[in-house]
Amino acid sequence: MVVEIRPFDPPSASADELAASYAVMVAVQSLDHPEQKLPTLEQYIELISVQNSLAGPMRRWLAREDGRVVGHASAIYPEPENRHMTIARIIVTPERRRRGVGTALLRTILPDLGADGRTVVVGHGVKTDASGEQWARALGFVRTHGFIRQILTIADVDPALWQHPVADGFRLERWTDAAPETLLAAYARARTAITDAPSGESTMAHREWTPERVRLHEETLRAGNWGNRVLVAVHEDSGEVAAATELSVRAEQPTRAFQGDTAVVAEHRGHGLGLAVKGAMLRWLTADRPDVEHVSTQTAHDNVHMARINFAVGFTTDAALSELEADLGDLVKRLAAE
Repeated sequence: MVVEIRPFDPPSASADELAASYAVMVAVQSLDHPEQKLPTLEQYIELISVQNSLAGPMRRWLAREDGRVVGHASAIYPEPENRHMTIARIIVTPERRRRGVGTALLRTILPDLGADGRTVVVGHGVKTDASGEQWARALGFVRTHGFIRQILTIADVDPALWQHPVADGFRLERWTDAAPETLLAAYARARTAITDAPSGESTMAHREWTPERVRLHEETLRAGNWGNRVLVAVHEDSGEVAAATELSVRAEQPTRAFQGDTAVVAEHRGHGLGLAVKGAMLRWLTADRPDVEHVSTQTAHDNVHMARINFAVGFTTDAALSELEADLGDLVKRLAAE
């Protein structure tokens, strides 16, 4: 059966196309990630109608067999860092797997993955050792990094786990949506502290945070309907931000919060600041947003210290995920030979 692949633009798509795309997502997530709560059709449409991810602009495609949508693909073009790579995601409805649909999607979108001279294709958040990773590795992708996805179910956690006072000589500050000018530069420096987190063999570079990058990040979050909150520990003597943590809730998914980066500046480590800011963030979130039911995060599998902090405040691990990379030129040659 011939696979027909065309670009997919959710804002201009028909109701039937959107419903078909949703059905593929439901089938795939129900099999591969049954522990994850499914969005409603309306929430899904709002989510995919945003044209830019937090990492960069996106493109999408649908695959059809005999007029029926059986898979889709997306590509994210990171900027300004990581302009050498494109982050691709391909999903195929379970009953059509191992029939060439995913490979046909990849072959079709390869020219787009190389836009602007990009040379590396990345699969991020692929369930470890499941069918998607097996397919990708058979095509020459290499696992370059591993993550654990951790979930905190608020109703199941004793809030006493969040009671960790900040160490003497530090104070906590917090804000929503935009950093105050008085802390902006110090906050940017503190966020850069995450660059020494484990990254395996990945060629994906961490962001270099500057005040301008912080403001751009805040604008991107607002444009994507994210409500963002930040909590920091400030060193009293120097006025420097010693630790920071970020958490966001998207309007289309009001019951789920996403824990972003948590960073502790090297010279201030050893004071329990990571635990203090994460605990304070959860106290703030639950007091302010009682509708939030879950908090999810991803942690490098070898970042033992941060995983231990997450466990200490009530997170549990629900999946192992892989980051995969392939050279675009090698992919082109391999697929041409098939």
